[in-house]
Amino acid sequence: MPDIFVAKTKTNTETQNKTLNNAQLSSQSAAKTPNSGKTIPTGHSRVHLFSSICRNPDDIFFQNQEENEVVLLFIRRAFITNFKWIVLSIFLLLLPFLLTAIHISSLPAKFNVIFMLFYFLLVASYIYVNFITWYFNISLVTDQRVVDIDFSGLVYKDVASTKLSLVQDVSFSQIGVMRTFFDYGDVLVQTAGTLDNFDFTSAPQPDNVVHLIGDLIGKNNEQLP
Repeated sequence: MPDIFVAKTKTNTETQNKTLNNAQLSSQSAAKTPNSGKTIPTGHSRVHLFSSICRNPDDIFFQNQEENEVVLLFIRRAFITNFKWIVLSIFLLLLPFLLTAIHISSLPAKFNVIFMLFYFLLVASYIYVNFITWYFNISLVTDQRVVDIDFSGLVYKDVASTKLSLVQDVSFSQIGVMRTFFDYGDVLVQTAGTLDNFDFTSAPQPDNVVHLIGDLIGKNNEQLP
């Protein structure tokens, strides 16, 4: 599994510094994002099981995180993107009962139990793989860099990151009625030189995500000599 949710041992000084940093970030982000009717949840937030976006999460840590690095934004694909496989899973779970009700099955009774157990095991595996693929495919924006974690097929994990100083531009596309209605889209983070670009697929509230990263890029450029 990706080593994302890894708690770090903190000294009293580190805890106090992080509390002060989070307090400053919360005060800065309390205002509503311009040109948008929605805001990303701010303050001391926690990432829940079905969270798709969370600002200033205080329970997210990752490998190679710097001592004073603060996670500002947590992103998963919008939960509505799971709709297709959830509906299909419900249909597959009900299918054996429908076939039994109309007496289509011709297997002997002693084979029915084995067949049903094997069938539901396959369906459970399908649900599990789809859920954890959604759950562990995340993107993080910290005060120092952008981190993208791709996870699929139980055995594949790819972690890529780039510092904010190397980010040149950020934009988003939101095409289609579903994406507009449920407010999710693809966010593209363009980096300098030969570095790979970062694509946050089906990110919730893409306009707010772009606005936050754009602000971080601007502040980082102001600090450069």
